[in-house]
Parts: sequence; C-alpha cells; structure tokens
Amino acid sequence: MHLPILLILIPLFTVFSLGLFAFFSKKYIIPLVFTSSLASTAIIFYFIFNRETRLPFSYNLGSWQPDLAINILVDHYTLVIFAAMGLMILLSVIYSLTEITRNKAKFYLLLNVLFVGIAGMVMTADLFNFYVFFEITSISSYALVAYNDKDISLEAAFKYLMLGTVSAVFLLLAIILTYMATGTLNMVLIPERLGNLPVLTRQILIAFYLIGLGVKFAIVPLHTWLPDAYVGVPITYNVLSSALIIKTQFFVLMRILYILFGLNFLQDNMITTILLVWGIFSMLFGHAAAFQQNNLKRLLGYSTIAQMGYVIIAFSLGTPAGIVAGSFHMVNHGIMKGAVFFAAGNLHKAAGSYQLNKMQGLADIMPKTSLIFVLLLLSMVGIPPLSGFASKWLILEAALEAGYLLPGFMIILGSFLSLGYYLSIIINIYTGEKDLSKKSSARAVGLKINEILPAAALTAVCIILGLYPAILTGLIDRAPEFLLEQLNYINIIIGG
Repeated sequence: MHLPILLILIPLFTVFSLGLFAFFSKKYIIPLVFTSSLASTAIIFYFIFNRETRLPFSYNLGSWQPDLAINILVDHYTLVIFAAMGLMILLSVIYSLTEITRNKAKFYLLLNVLFVGIAGMVMTADLFNFYVFFEITSISSYALVAYNDKDISLEAAFKYLMLGTVSAVFLLLAIILTYMATGTLNMVLIPERLGNLPVLTRQILIAFYLIGLGVKFAIVPLHTWLPDAYVGVPITYNVLSSALIIKTQFFVLMRILYILFGLNFLQDNMITTILLVWGIFSMLFGHAAAFQQNNLKRLLGYSTIAQMGYVIIAFSLGTPAGIVAGSFHMVNHGIMKGAVFFAAGNLHKAAGSYQLNKMQGLADIMPKTSLIFVLLLLSMVGIPPLSGFASKWLILEAALEAGYLLPGFMIILGSFLSLGYYLSIIINIYTGEKDLSKKSSARAVGLKINEILPAAALTAVCIILGLYPAILTGLIDRAPEFLLEQLNYINIIIGG
C-alpha cells in the first residue's frame, strides 16, 4: 500500500500541473486544486477510520534495508496532525475560492508546495529528508506571507525570512552535529548511538533543535515574526499557519526530543522542567500582549502564541495523560482558531478593516456570523460545554495528576486572562454606533456558501467535541505509545 507517499506526490503533481494549466487554460486551475485537496483529505481520513487495522504503517522508498532506507511512517502520534490536516486542507481551499482573485495559479502553487512540506515533515523518519521538507515548508510560507504584495506583507515576509534563516541555521547545525556524533541521520539508529555521547553534547544538540524549531512555532522570545506575518496575508494562510504550520513544527520537535534523547534523559537533565517554565512564560506573555492590540489579526497572533504555551506545558509533563491532553489541544486549537479566522474574514467584508474600533456594531449587521464568532471566542476561553473547555480541562487534569500545581493554576489564570480581551471584542461588535455604510456594504458584498461553510462546519465540530470529547481522545489516545516509548517507534520501521 502506497497511500502515505501519495500525500506528498498528489500536491507535488498539482504544483507541476498548475504551471501548465496557467499557461494553456486557466479554467482548469480551480477543479485541479479542489480535486487534489479532496484526494489528500480522503487518504488522511482513510488512515483515521482504519487506524486499528492499518496503523502503525511504515513504507520504505527504494530497495534498501529498513534501517537504511528513506522511511515514511504513519503511527498513532502522526494522527494528531492528520486530524487537523483532514479538516483544514479542504476547508481552506474551499474558502480561498472567492478570497483569492489575483494570481490564482501562483497562490495555489505555493499552497500545494506548503502541503508537500507539511506532509513530508510529519511522516519522514530521517533527519536529512526532514530538513528538506522543513525548507520546503519555510520557503512556501515566506512567499505566502508576501503574496498580497503590500508594504506590510513584504515587510512581514522579510522579517519572517530573517528569523527563519536563523532557525534553519540552528536546525542544520543540530542535524550536522547529530550526524558527526552518530554517523547516521536515520531516526531508528540515532537513539542508541546518542546514548553513548557525553551529556553536554546531547544538551547542546537539544538546545540547537529547540531554537531551530522554536522560532517556527513562535515560542517566546523567538515569536516576533508571527503577529506581523498575520496582518497582511489572506485568511487562508492565517488558518493554515495556526492550524498546521506552527503545530507541525512543534510536533516534529517533540518527536525528535522524545525519540532521539528519551524521556529519562530529558527529565534527568531538567529539559522537561525548562520547557514547562518556558511554556508558562509563553502563555502569559501571549495573553498579556494580546491585551495591547487593536488589530484583530495581531491579537489572534498573540493568542496563538499563548495557546501554544498550553500545548508546551502539556507535553512537558512527560506523562501519557500530558501527551494526550497536549495532542487534543493542538488539534482543537487548530480547529477553533481556523474557524475564528474564517469568521473574522467574513466580518471584515462589512467592516472593511481588522481594526477593532472599525468593527463596532457588526453584530447588528451580520448577526449569524457574529454569533458564530462569539461562540468560537468563548470556546477559545474554555467556556463549557465548548471544545476549548474539554482540552484545557484535560491539560489541567494531567498537570495535577503529575503533581504540578503551579502549572495547573497558570492554566486557569490564562483562561481568565483570555476572557478579558475576548470579552472586549464581543462587547465591541455587539455595541457601539451602527454604521449604515457598513450595513449597505455587507448587503452589497454578501457571503457566498464557500465563505459560510468553513466557519459553520468548524463551529459545529467545536460544539460536538465539547459535548463528546471522546471522539478526539479515542483518535489520539495511543499517541504516547509512539512518543514516550522509543522501542515502539524503532520496531515499526525495522519490523520488530
């Protein structure tokens, strides 16, 4: 069965085909992109629905031995990102059908390059190919940030590129040093060989990996590119960045730390404790910075930084419950934030701006969209029975179970802090002067079904997951087996 490799080949084929269609017949661009995203989504859901019989699954490219081949791996930890990909790839393409009106071939080419990079990073089991896919993801992200060709977009893309270059240098150094120390880049062979290295060498490697990937998932103080990058880009990119790009970088870092170095080493050398404190700091900083914003996109950017703090806290606990809780919140936050951006993009059609003071009274103009928006914000806060409450409760429960009372308290504090700035947004759109020009603008523009569907569908998912969180926990409950236990990961590839 070659299905996993198709998640890379399908968008790659689409990239090359778009160039031809753009030259010969542009009318086939949208059908091609939609069919491609639909096919990728179908493959992802195939693995999700058949996880008990088809996973774990390893596919070796070429005819080499399993421990030397280029390995593509899908296990129950991979399903964490697959769950987000299954929802976001297709919905983001659907929303973009009317959002993207210029240079469509260019935009969808970059979008599919991004899909190639994300799929490759999630599934690859050797550091060389991981770095290749990392750069593919990065380059397409820089280009997508600059896509609108506005001054603010170009400035944000340049800033992102500069910090991304620093990130790539540290990551490349980490991979080179790993190879020099172990003589291999295969993630099956590295763990045993790393165990024979001096502790200081392994600590330096961890620091390089953490900085290299930490920039990409915007851990404080390596976060400065993210709020700027969110302002001048299409909503489609905002959704994919929050739901997939950032989460994938963190996903891979956890795979590297836990598989290559092992839980015992991470705990004995206080790496998990450092990450725990770092997660708390990122969470508090993100919430505090969000209070200062008047631009909705910048505010949501800082909110993403804060929400990643919750995820870092959960994974740093080093317990199965922590991994499940962190995985749940990774997927759930991607769903919630993606829906928030979709709804924000719809509200923007009436307001004409993402400045909060320009969005007053929008609820009177777009009541249904505003209601969806408010429900999503309340879910982000963690108000029951919405899905945000379920994921934060799982993290809180995991922290208290592991004996971490302070992080547990900080999770509660963070929720109250987020309530403060989200409540100000809600009050803003439900009060204030009713601008009749906005109302006529909203009527003139209207909302098409492809713009309504993504936000509505994801809002329904948030409500369902809030009422029945076992739907998602049942999907990811075996993730700890393939993250905390090195032998499980190794045996999948070598056939043990």
